[in-house]
Amino acid sequence: MSVTRSLFDRWAEENNNIIRKWKEYEKCRQPLQDTRKQCHAELLDLQQKIQGLPAAAGQLKLDLTVSYNTLLFSLSYSKPDEGKRLLTDSLIRVLEAVGAEVPSTDLATLWQVVLKAVGGAEHQPSIHQLLLVQWVIWLSESQFEEILPLLQQIKPKKKITPPGDLLAEIRNLTFAIQEDASLLVAMAAKDLKDLLHICTFISKGVEQLKKENYTDALLVFQEAATLSSPRALLAHIYTLTGLSFSKLGRPQSALHCNRKALEVDFSCQRALYQSSLVYRQLGNSQAEIEALHLLHSAALLHTEKEPSSTPAPLVSPDMLLGKERMAFISQTPSTVFILHTLAQRCVLNHRNSEGAECYLDLLASLQPGSRQHQIPTSGGLPFPRIPEIYLEAAFAVLKARRSWDAVAICDEVIAKTLDLVPERLQLHPPAAQQQSAGHIELSLESETIEEKLDYVLWSGAAYFLQGHAYLQLKDTKEALSTFTRAINQLVKVCIKQKHWTVNNPAETGDFQTKVMTLDALKERTLAGRGVCFLERGQLKEALRDFQLSCQASPAGCRNAEMWLVEILWRLDRKDEAAAVWKQAQKSTDSSTAVDVPLYLQTWREDATHLDCSSLNQKMEEFIHSCGVKTDKTR
Repeated sequence: MSVTRSLFDRWAEENNNIIRKWKEYEKCRQPLQDTRKQCHAELLDLQQKIQGLPAAAGQLKLDLTVSYNTLLFSLSYSKPDEGKRLLTDSLIRVLEAVGAEVPSTDLATLWQVVLKAVGGAEHQPSIHQLLLVQWVIWLSESQFEEILPLLQQIKPKKKITPPGDLLAEIRNLTFAIQEDASLLVAMAAKDLKDLLHICTFISKGVEQLKKENYTDALLVFQEAATLSSPRALLAHIYTLTGLSFSKLGRPQSALHCNRKALEVDFSCQRALYQSSLVYRQLGNSQAEIEALHLLHSAALLHTEKEPSSTPAPLVSPDMLLGKERMAFISQTPSTVFILHTLAQRCVLNHRNSEGAECYLDLLASLQPGSRQHQIPTSGGLPFPRIPEIYLEAAFAVLKARRSWDAVAICDEVIAKTLDLVPERLQLHPPAAQQQSAGHIELSLESETIEEKLDYVLWSGAAYFLQGHAYLQLKDTKEALSTFTRAINQLVKVCIKQKHWTVNNPAETGDFQTKVMTLDALKERTLAGRGVCFLERGQLKEALRDFQLSCQASPAGCRNAEMWLVEILWRLDRKDEAAAVWKQAQKSTDSSTAVDVPLYLQTWREDATHLDCSSLNQKMEEFIHSCGVKTDKTR
């Protein structure tokens, strides 16, 4: 008996030595030494030696403590199957030690029998340590239905909770987790219980968010924020609380939660991203851009940062919440997406120089070999094709009056699309409208046609923006030539049926949008060339282009119509000018009716933009002199 006692004492000391080695590793943070792997192997070896002897009630505490430690290391390597096997073996040894019958190897059944068979205070702490490990396994696999009945078996009888309410059950939990100084553990049972407690709350809250039960989610997250948790996890909880407030239409409360998240952990990128979205919702563009700047800086730091030398904990929130939930909780766009959004918001809010610099940085980051070279391909967030980004960049530098930069950027697009633009492209109504048995073939053909249409649009838009760059440089000859090249590209597209009705827009994708973009591009390009002719004194050619510009878009364009009025007036065709002017006052401006891409939007410094105030006054005076009342004089 003394020999056996001495043997168990030696094994207890061996367990303690392994755990001391691990604690020293955690304390000193030695990344080059794979201590975790070594400790795991030594614990497996120790457990094998202990389980080589028959299970005995007197040595159950050592047996279960070594099992607990071994299980923690196994789970840290994401080995749930090994964990389940080790846990099953440990529970069977418990039943063998107390002389109880082993009903089956099913874990749920084993737990039910073990918790009834071992009710004494002596072994409860060791049993509850293993119960926490079981909770880890089921929570990481989102098996909430298994967790609830397990926890219900350890609560005091006097505490009553609503049936089926896992969170209420957790609130009333009373674990026997007293520490035994003679047997060291890799992770204190209390710390593991607290982490499980908060991660279960977060999991249930995320579940409610995904079901769009925002009020229920908010209540869960607000309670979770009162629990003890690591700083990074608490920051995520505040961010999720903010997201719930945002979904409930309470933006100020959402911003308050995001600020609290950043106070807890300034590296919480999700809080910055959510703040930028809320600021946009509130129309506070300055604060939105500031948040995007901070988010981009944080994302760059995260990308460039060396891998952390801090050893990962044996049981982490990432493990408990699972990859899918952690991806949702900490979801932020890629660095490239953030920079693109920032650049766009600057341009749209007339921060032209800032927007131009952001776009140039974006183009640099998209080059092969760049440290931030990562083009978003998933995640549900819209990201333009690369040629479109180049066109947006050209538009941005044009607004910042960096004409030669715009020319150079457009040259890149033209060079890449030169050999891809078809000689002629005939467009038919979408395949969804055609009554044909060959639906699959038509769909594939439609995709090919859309791709060819993209090439035409990109090439035409590049020439169009170059034309504006030359207009900025006062080089009307080169501008005229470049606008003509753009028109030559655009007229390669022939639309067989100009306007069709779409029964199901989802089936046609963005085909119709591209056709509308083509019309808008024709309209603006013809207007650009018309201005060139006007600058060169070629009024008849200018008149023709402005007439064609007005015809290019079904809704008409107020700017082109007013230029037409100006040309007719200069040609002394005043009655026609008055008729067009009156019609223009009633028409809808297509520049606001059509949702055109960023690179086709107009701006006040645009050389083709016409200040209509003096022209309106002149037309009103002429019409009044002819004895016809205008809307303003009635």
